[in-house]
Amino acid sequence: MRGRRGRTARCGSCDAPGSGGSDTSVARCASIGPVDCYHPVDEETSSGGAAMRELSLDQLRALVTVVELGSFSRAAERLHLSQSAVSLQIRELETRLGIRLVERLGKRAHASAAGIEVISHARALLEGARQVADTARRHRDGWLGRVRIGTGVSVLTYLLPPVLARLARTHRGLEIVLSVGTAVEMRRRLVDNDIDLGIIVAPVPERELRAEPLRSDPLYAVLPAAEKQAPRTITPAQFARHPLVIEGGTRMDEIALDWLRAGGIEPRPAMQVGNIEAIKQVVAAGLGAAVLSGDALLTAASRRGLVVRPLRPALRRDLLRVRRRDKPDDPALDTVCRAIDAALRTR
Repeated sequence: MRGRRGRTARCGSCDAPGSGGSDTSVARCASIGPVDCYHPVDEETSSGGAAMRELSLDQLRALVTVVELGSFSRAAERLHLSQSAVSLQIRELETRLGIRLVERLGKRAHASAAGIEVISHARALLEGARQVADTARRHRDGWLGRVRIGTGVSVLTYLLPPVLARLARTHRGLEIVLSVGTAVEMRRRLVDNDIDLGIIVAPVPERELRAEPLRSDPLYAVLPAAEKQAPRTITPAQFARHPLVIEGGTRMDEIALDWLRAGGIEPRPAMQVGNIEAIKQVVAAGLGAAVLSGDALLTAASRRGLVVRPLRPALRRDLLRVRRRDKPDDPALDTVCRAIDAALRTR
């Protein structure tokens, strides 16, 4: 194959000439698979000029999503594409750059060493493209902006709805996108700039993130109604008489388990129930006990069939508002932060 400057590409390891038309800038080793051996041959392309002009944001987005989810099929679902279309985007990007970006290890897709570095730059390009589109929309439509919020099930269920409803009434041009997951997942997505704001439980050890305290809420032992004669406060030893019911994989679970261990009890959760309201139903049925935050127990209806007692020693959940330290000022994000602070922050 001849590049635009008339050079013939030949594989240094197998000495196989490249094949294809004269307008192709990368030769491919015919004896190896279609994405295993690449040979940049055009000075203009290999120096970055033509390659950068041909880079596709869709291909970069596909690369980031595949590696983030570890799966071509899951990436296709998120991007609303077929799996073959996503595979083609990755293959074309690898061919254009002349390097392998994605490797399969077992059933998961992982970034190669080069892919890790490319993805770090791709995220910045995708964020820049999003900001360009947002700026145009603000000027064209009077749109305030989009804010991507990540939080846990408990906060979304019991604390955020009034705040979001008020923002919807007072800021018509504000778009809010919600994600739910564990604190660890939300911190990772903040670092990766996949979300703009996290409302999560402490701690936040990542140096890239800035955490502002919102509130510190007491946690309670939640027991079946048959335990009406339970002591006024519950110690780890008293709590351990009941099967432990947890949500599963959350920071709240870790706090409760650490409290039991500090009291000399090695916890053995009997059930993992991925929903706070379902946990209360399980406890009300007499199947165990749980540790929950006060916001899930505010009304008489929310405590029906349950006995609620403070813990001894007392246990609290520290809730934080978290964003990247280098996040640029944005009117939409600032509006949401002010609303959350006004509604949730305790003085």
